[in-house]
Amino acid sequence: MDAVTKIPETYLPTGAFPLVTSLLAPHDLDVKIVKSRSTKFADFNPPIKKGKSPFITINNNLNQYSFLITLLHELAHYYVWRDGKVYAKPHGRSWKNHFRLLMQNAIDHNIFPETILPQLEKHILNPRATSCSDTRLFRELSVFDTEKTGTFIDDIPDGQLFQIAGGQIFKKEKKVRKRIMCENIKSRRKYLFSPIYKVIPLKGQQYVMAFP
Repeated sequence: MDAVTKIPETYLPTGAFPLVTSLLAPHDLDVKIVKSRSTKFADFNPPIKKGKSPFITINNNLNQYSFLITLLHELAHYYVWRDGKVYAKPHGRSWKNHFRLLMQNAIDHNIFPETILPQLEKHILNPRATSCSDTRLFRELSVFDTEKTGTFIDDIPDGQLFQIAGGQIFKKEKKVRKRIMCENIKSRRKYLFSPIYKVIPLKGQQYVMAFP
């Protein structure tokens, strides 16, 4: 089965499937849709063995616009590898040029809604390692999420208790540059969170139940 047929059309925004098909068809590249991972949205992998194809993995819980942007992000990594620039910086000039062209092509096909375009066009001027590194773009994209659990940590007040996946409880303290400093209630250790990390705000009663 070729890479194109491994991406069901339902994972992509309206009008994006023909574009993605045209981009993937000429290449010996596999695309694998996998279960959600908390540490990353996707990755590009060179061939594991001789005779095997390079492949991209993408989380299955991304909304359609995030899925397309993430796919193009990883496709740009494939282009850098294909060009033989194995020692290029992961998100250096070569990758940025490829990603910028891929994204501009998608924008020109009128695939993205007007609400996303202003932040998307700013993003591709100097693309970052991930779309979630660009907090304004990530917020615009999150509007289209089907899973709307949790609250951005940046949207809760200082001093608020919250819980993260895995059950650990923290207290939000203050913003330090572009990160949010928080204290782990149990260990008293300090941690820095991305402002768009999603958490579950806790009330006093919930805190008492968590630590009887």
